[in-house]
Amino acid sequence: MFKNYLIIAWRNLTRNKTYSFINIMSIAIGLAVFWMIALYVGDEFSYDKSQPDGGRIYRVAMHASWEGGKLDLPITSPPFAPAMIAAFPEVENATRIDREGSGNIGYNDKTFKTDNAVFFVDDQFFKVFNYYFIAGNAANALAKPQSIVITESLAVKIFGDANKALNQVIYFGPNYGNTVSGVVKDISENNHLRFSAVRSADTSFNGNEWKNFYVYTYLKLTKSANITSLEKKLSAFAAATIQKEMKVKDYKMELQPLTSIHLHSNLNYELSANGSISLVYMFIAIAILILLIALINYMNLSTARSSVRVKEVGIRKVIGSGQGNLAGMFIVEAVLITFIAALAALLMVNLSIPFFNSISGKQLTIWHLGIANTLLVLSLFVLLTGIISGSYPAFFLSRFKTIPALKGQLGNMNANIVFRKSLVVFQFMITVVMISGSVIIYRQMQFASNKDLGFNKDQTLTFHIDDMNVRGQLTALKTQLLKNPLIEGAAVAGNPIGNNDLGGHSYSFEQNDGAISTKEQMAQELMVDDAFLKTMDVQLAAGRNFSSDMPTDLNSSIIINETLMNSLGWKNAIGKKMQFNRNQSSERATMTVIGVVKDFHTYSLQHKIDPLVIMMPTSVGAQDNMYVKLAKGKTAEGLTYLKQVYAQFDKANTAEFHFLDENFAKQYAAEQKQGQISLVFTILAVIIACLGLFGLATFTATQRVKEIGIRKVLGASVGSITAMLSKDFIVLVAIAIIIAVPVAWFGMSKWLQAFAYRIDIEWWMLLLSGVLALVIALITVSFQTIKAAIANPVKNLRTE
Repeated sequence: MFKNYLIIAWRNLTRNKTYSFINIMSIAIGLAVFWMIALYVGDEFSYDKSQPDGGRIYRVAMHASWEGGKLDLPITSPPFAPAMIAAFPEVENATRIDREGSGNIGYNDKTFKTDNAVFFVDDQFFKVFNYYFIAGNAANALAKPQSIVITESLAVKIFGDANKALNQVIYFGPNYGNTVSGVVKDISENNHLRFSAVRSADTSFNGNEWKNFYVYTYLKLTKSANITSLEKKLSAFAAATIQKEMKVKDYKMELQPLTSIHLHSNLNYELSANGSISLVYMFIAIAILILLIALINYMNLSTARSSVRVKEVGIRKVIGSGQGNLAGMFIVEAVLITFIAALAALLMVNLSIPFFNSISGKQLTIWHLGIANTLLVLSLFVLLTGIISGSYPAFFLSRFKTIPALKGQLGNMNANIVFRKSLVVFQFMITVVMISGSVIIYRQMQFASNKDLGFNKDQTLTFHIDDMNVRGQLTALKTQLLKNPLIEGAAVAGNPIGNNDLGGHSYSFEQNDGAISTKEQMAQELMVDDAFLKTMDVQLAAGRNFSSDMPTDLNSSIIINETLMNSLGWKNAIGKKMQFNRNQSSERATMTVIGVVKDFHTYSLQHKIDPLVIMMPTSVGAQDNMYVKLAKGKTAEGLTYLKQVYAQFDKANTAEFHFLDENFAKQYAAEQKQGQISLVFTILAVIIACLGLFGLATFTATQRVKEIGIRKVLGASVGSITAMLSKDFIVLVAIAIIIAVPVAWFGMSKWLQAFAYRIDIEWWMLLLSGVLALVIALITVSFQTIKAAIANPVKNLRTE
């Protein structure tokens, strides 16, 4: 029986090549999209799952808000870890990570750059996290000061052989030797905690400064720990420790499961670029919707062609086929089409995966989830998709009554026609929503790229200065650079702006009565020299800039931004005092405001401009980044000159230059990726929907061929016939647009809320999407209807 079904199905496929091609291509494209998104989603959900005890590991995050400021951080202060071990029996162990471990390593007069970060960690790191040791012992690898554990690839890069690395001494600067105490397998990309090496931390981790936030604290809970019970105790712990120190009422500690950090955490100072669960959900929805569009094509064409197969059903019923046999035959036909489509999808995915990787930032392969798993899932998918897509046509076609079917009578088809039209409306509603999303994402990215950030980022690059000796010669370096007109400006700073990782501090500011407030306020902190404002074209709103001619500026003067001045309620900020703890010994420093700058963005547009304190670096170690503005139109020549001059000061290291506009652009990488992938999938959705519309238009024209002939004989024009055949389809698309516009507006309004500075959704954006869908549909339908309208009427009238 099954063999007979297959033979019949194959004959129907080969007899109706146009409809078979449309069905197979629709399902193949839908399946290929579903397959690639499944690879992407599977990879996103796999992050940090390789840790054997990952289900027991949590990261401590903090959330606090007060009048004029707030913080949402995955970092804590060093005392958190030992205090939480002492306070909670549920905590088996804890470790701390400081990402300021540097990335340049010296060995035998050679310098090596690491591919990933180098962290400072405490000696409990390998008791919380489990990594495979090629050499060394996890139990004592970080027990001694100045120990370092490196990855296999870094060991090969430095020593040529990972087995030769143990007990070798490598250097971070001329006097910072570290002994290699272990070599671990490379950390896979699907870990949010990726590193090339971990170094034993110095004594700074032993401090008791609760308000100095710079370490990532990870807890490993006992096997019997109840996370819900533990979380209920956190508020009391916070109130007795950090909350008392910060003097804030609105404070909350959060324990983030290790395996959820990549997709569910979007805080400042993340260790790596995290994913987004909303983006994953959006891709899952896109995959399902595109596949639905493809399946709708099959159901629409199958039910539309019911008049062609009605006599076949009648004859089969006469010779003894029951409704179950007929339904089985039609379902087998659907499964065969899906199987052929799956083979086509396999080829499509294989050809498309390099392009998909380039826009998604992944390194996926067609068998990324395993050959056996992929084939099993694909087989189940073919079977289920075939059954789902073939079930309605099978039910619809097999229920015809025998005698009317033999006469070619379809009976009352109103319900079928309404259902079919509803499916077309649904298809194009999805298409219009996706087009609208692509338009709005593009407009927001254009807005982010072109918005005035309050400074001039054009032709400006930044680079990190690794060598401490070079940091001590920055005045000479700047002087040498500025001798050439290719360099228009050079400045020194503690951090590059645009990376979303400026440091912050709590400060006490002068009140209107002249007294220093006991209430502290958080603000971003940026250390710069006196050339920074000029180099960056940052404008002063009041007061003056730092001056190298005034030595007191180094230790007692600050500049603030307008946001901070307004949050403090100051009318005139010049001369106002500010105090803060300069170091862990709680030494209070008093500074005077000498200037106010107009607000400029230090972070990307997802973030509002925060209060900002600008001061001069007080130590060589704090001036570790340089800003250089190149002459307009002379980028290549200026960069070449910069490299030549820098090489004279730093012979061992090669600085990595980053243009400032690229720094900001990187912060929109997720949104850019989202926009690119959405655009590609939107195009594919349009193609699939148009294939279905083309098939329906072709069938409609074929069914009305005699009517068309008669109308032409009676004098109807090509235009009137084309309009007659196209009208019903265009009405359906118009209804889809009306439904899609509010859906698109609501969905994209939610998406735009991720940006503190964003465009408004204007009516023309949604109208453009609707018009575009309407034009595409009109072109698709007109191609077939015009062909039918210009055909020879005599030939049409002779058609049986």
